[in-house]
Amino acid sequence: MDIDYDADKDEINRFKHRLPLAFGGRVFDDPLCQILPSFRPVDGEDRYKAVGMVEEKLYTAVYVYRGAQVRMISVRRSNASEQRDYDRYSG
Repeated sequence: MDIDYDADKDEINRFKHRLPLAFGGRVFDDPLCQILPSFRPVDGEDRYKAVGMVEEKLYTAVYVYRGAQVRMISVRRSNASEQRDYDRYSG
């Protein structure tokens, strides 16, 4: 998977969530990873959330497709709603 991100956005994510955007690629490694649409008109583009386990903790990567590339928007620990979705659909 080809992952891309903006360097300024990476710095913001590191400060806000203590994670580099590149970490988002690891979320996709979970064989039970859930891909959820996150479409909001305010975003101006179709976004997706990948929710998956990394080292026994649940993370969410928000991203868009730019051609064949995955462009990371945000990577963070999952919230309670995402945890419920993961539990419901992963097994």
